[in-house]
Amino acid sequence: MPSTDRTCLRQRIGGNAPVGMFWMSMGTPAILELALEATPDAIVIDSQHGLWERRTIEEAIGTVGERAPVLVRVAENSALAIGQALDAGAEGVIVPLIETQAEAAAVVSAARFPPQGTRSGGGVRPLGRNFAAYYEAAIARTVVGVMIETAGGVQQADAIAATAGIDFVFIGTGDLAISLGCFPQIDGRHEEACQRVLAACRKAGVPCGIYTGNAEAALKRRQQGFEIVVVANDIDVVSGGFADAMKRFSGRASGAVQSGYGGSKESKNMSAALLTQLVSALSGGQIRMVDLTQTLRPSTPVIQLPPPFAQSDPFSTTEISHYDERGPAWYWNNIALGEHTGTHFDAPAHWVTGQHNAKGYTDTIPIDRFIAPACVIDCSKEAKADEKFLLEPAFIEAWEARHGRIPDGAWVLMRSDWSKREDPAAFLNMKEDGPHVPGPSAAAVKFLVEQRNVNGWGVEAVGTDAGQAFAFEPAFPAHHLMHGANKLGLASLCNLDQLPPTGAVLITTPLKIEKGSGSPLRVIALIAS
Repeated sequence: MPSTDRTCLRQRIGGNAPVGMFWMSMGTPAILELALEATPDAIVIDSQHGLWERRTIEEAIGTVGERAPVLVRVAENSALAIGQALDAGAEGVIVPLIETQAEAAAVVSAARFPPQGTRSGGGVRPLGRNFAAYYEAAIARTVVGVMIETAGGVQQADAIAATAGIDFVFIGTGDLAISLGCFPQIDGRHEEACQRVLAACRKAGVPCGIYTGNAEAALKRRQQGFEIVVVANDIDVVSGGFADAMKRFSGRASGAVQSGYGGSKESKNMSAALLTQLVSALSGGQIRMVDLTQTLRPSTPVIQLPPPFAQSDPFSTTEISHYDERGPAWYWNNIALGEHTGTHFDAPAHWVTGQHNAKGYTDTIPIDRFIAPACVIDCSKEAKADEKFLLEPAFIEAWEARHGRIPDGAWVLMRSDWSKREDPAAFLNMKEDGPHVPGPSAAAVKFLVEQRNVNGWGVEAVGTDAGQAFAFEPAFPAHHLMHGANKLGLASLCNLDQLPPTGAVLITTPLKIEKGSGSPLRVIALIAS
């Protein structure tokens, strides 16, 4: 326990101030000294997976503990492991693999002196100084963090976060992915679990941290409301620095240095293994594919604009040959259709507000935007009761209270069951005052764009806006606001009733049309069976 002159980390965490930590695994006190030059809010010594020994932990804390708070991620939830870390002078502990409130309570008991807990008094540092002063400081300053990093822990997040005596909950993203059996970048279950833990912490009034590993990811998580993040880790800083130096020296084609084993042979092998697992899961049925695409035919409804505006041509085919004198061994057709026919996507360039975006055309949009997680908001009952139902921000926030916060870069899909209207006239539902079709309010679109940073918005109707959106302010907000913010649109989807609220991943690759404003799509969703 350091002197009381330095800023108290426990008070900072308790005041919900942001905390940026360095995560140290290499077992070398000298690296901690170098890290201190960057003035981190705290340093974490990883004794669970790192190369640290008890003596080097004590040396490291003795060297840097007066200048920055040091927490130890202990190897296990035991009084021995927790007590040894604190006796070595750590300001607090982070305890892994907590799955129940009873386990969290055991952490508190082991980390705190009586009467708050059962920690034993001892250790060279505590006894070698004024133990009474050490005891008083420990009562006030010892930080207790518990890690949720399994599916079982996520299920008990509310109870764990409500445990008396803990200072924060910390999400271990790596072990959580292993426990869920998923690859976080393509499986929304991982993000859903993280958001569920964050919501539990907010409910309990306890700060929530998450392992991020680099500054970019840390900033993103801070924006999502995580108070405690990992700004850097020693493995990536060292390996990334070496890799960057060698690239610059040798003149190799650079590109950004990847963080977190990104450029290493181990990373490439891991990625290849994950791709193999994905293919195996698809072929074995563990991951199911759902077709969200309507069949294109001459009767496919297309949006109808009032005169004098130009209209999109309906879908049509003209036979070229059919195993006949025009071509004895082959069958093929010419097709004609507008870019926004059937199941299709709207590029930012589709609307006047997105016209100046060089990367807003069908052929210039970065391809990584065409694979993204999906959040499905079920409005089918409301749309059945009211053909002009409008999705409002309060409805979205109520959905988030049940399923977790909508993550950055996700598709938000409005399930209305409108695609079940097989008659084209009923699907378009034109009335004297305009189309009666459900959709988002202007406030809902603004909320999704400005507060949730979505990848785009998708619906089952012929267009992404509500039928009466011509009268909104601004008019047609799902076009005006979404495309003005470089967001995408999906229309004429189907089978949304087969998707879970979260956890699906959409593949929405369009035709690569030069300067295209949109394109028909074959939209495929991947979901866990």
